Amino acid sequence: MMRMSPEEKKELDDWVEKEYPKSMKRIQSSTPFYQIGKFLIGIGVIMYIISAIFTHNPLRIASMVMLLIGMSIEGFALVKYFQSLSNED
Repeated sequence: MMRMSPEEKKELDDWVEKEYPKSMKRIQSSTPFYQIGKFLIGIGVIMYIISAIFTHNPLRIASMVMLLIGMSIEGFALVKYFQSLSNED
């Protein structure tokens, strides 16, 4: 394990103290999209399992659509997060 000098530790602590609020702001800006995407993916998985058990094709198609929409929304959340990284103050 690498040892840090007291000056390096202080410098790192100062940097974290300065950057942490920015990081939390970025994460919070993309969280609603991430939560919606995760929910839709979960619904899609449940619908797919039900369609596999009962061999119901329309339900299987609907589950695929839900999965695609959920993944798209999560992709949008990632893009929003990475855009916030490039728009630093």
